[in-house]
Amino acid sequence: MIVDVHGHFTTAPAAFEAYRARLLADPGAALHGQLGISEDELAASLEPVIRQMDDRGIDVLFFSPRAAGMGHDQGGEPVSRHWTEVSNDLIARACGLHPGRLIPVCQLPQSPGVAVDRLHAELERCAAMGFVGCLVNPDVSGGLAPLTPSLGDRWWYPLWEKLVELRMPAMVHASATRNPHMHLNGSHYIAQDHAAVVELCMSPVFDDVPGLTIVVPHGGGGIPFQFNRQRALHRLQDRRSFEEAVRLLYFDTAVYDADSLEMLIRKIGPANVLFGSEMFGTAKAVDPETGRTFDDILPLLRAVPGLSDDDRDLILEGNALRLYPRAAAFLAERARTRAPA
Repeated sequence: MIVDVHGHFTTAPAAFEAYRARLLADPGAALHGQLGISEDELAASLEPVIRQMDDRGIDVLFFSPRAAGMGHDQGGEPVSRHWTEVSNDLIARACGLHPGRLIPVCQLPQSPGVAVDRLHAELERCAAMGFVGCLVNPDVSGGLAPLTPSLGDRWWYPLWEKLVELRMPAMVHASATRNPHMHLNGSHYIAQDHAAVVELCMSPVFDDVPGLTIVVPHGGGGIPFQFNRQRALHRLQDRRSFEEAVRLLYFDTAVYDADSLEMLIRKIGPANVLFGSEMFGTAKAVDPETGRTFDDILPLLRAVPGLSDDDRDLILEGNALRLYPRAAAFLAERARTRAPA
């Protein structure tokens, strides 16, 4: 079974973004308005996702709101809370149309300067609806004041503790940036991924909050390439070795080329890597060298030299079963029913 842990609803109906625009322009009116997306419209918007899963042999996709669309930097807390509820409700509806294929992951109603314990109610609501994990934006204001504390800061601990209580992993995923000098997909996202690894590995968070599971997307930014830089810093600062600390985190495979994928797995280890392709995202363009889209990475994973069948199975299925307990029963049953007689 192939489980893709990194999918966003980037094909949502146009009415979804139109609602967002109304909400930002006139929050009072939109708070009481209707999203206005029918079941037929929703089903049609999901057709490309299911078709591509079928074409690529992906059995299950963890499905979350579009990351850039989380928009925590805009509108203030009431708008963020309402938009988050609308977004998560739409994800729940979408997954309900394909219960054997799509598993819901939620966004949080983060807002600049708002304490993370105010996110608990939405986490609990989503857990009750069957969501298995959440996205956490490490830069809530998009680079402006008030700056968001380091992910290793105790400011985050109430959220980390709630996630452990609910048995929900967090995927660190930035949203929009207000810095006009940073490209959203090309630099802002990757910089936040890399920073998340550095800050978490230099902190005592995994000692202080045992059981916390954090997934860093996009292969951890540049971490595999800068592995020895981090090893050196940890030695200079007399910290736990980086090679030990980094294996308290987990990474997805959304890196899009064979060399980077092989380096990620070799540096981090198969037990800490999960298959994630972020279909219909940044890498949906066609690679002229292969004729396939860049995000079609299953052939790359299957061709990683020296990777055993057992290790490949860990990346494609086993690690998701182990790390997402709210999804484990569903995934195990699906694997059992798909197993050859």
